[in-house]
Amino acid sequence: MDSSAIEHAQRVAARVTAEAAGEEWQKRHHMTLTFFLAGARSSHEEFQHSLKLDAWRKQLVDCVEADGCTKVAELREELQGWILWELQYRDNALDALLKAYPPPVPVPDGE
Repeated sequence: MDSSAIEHAQRVAARVTAEAAGEEWQKRHHMTLTFFLAGARSSHEEFQHSLKLDAWRKQLVDCVEADGCTKVAELREELQGWILWELQYRDNALDALLKAYPPPVPVPDGE
């Protein structure tokens, strides 16, 4: 796996972690990550990943409310690990991740 794939996984995990306590979780992240992590393998797998992500988010929200920064970082790394696993073991995972979470578009200097 090349470094750009790893960096993108880190960006996605950081973004999702930062937005998990807000509206974006239900609007975008929950189903997008469920489908990505399940990799279109089966509806059972989608259901299992959905439950895993719900539990992950609950822990994250509880930690944010309790001001548990160390645990939040651990949870971000856990999500990143799930994403990296898919990137390593599924052939089309990077394409799927880039489609679901496009990399940021650089802003030209002077704007």
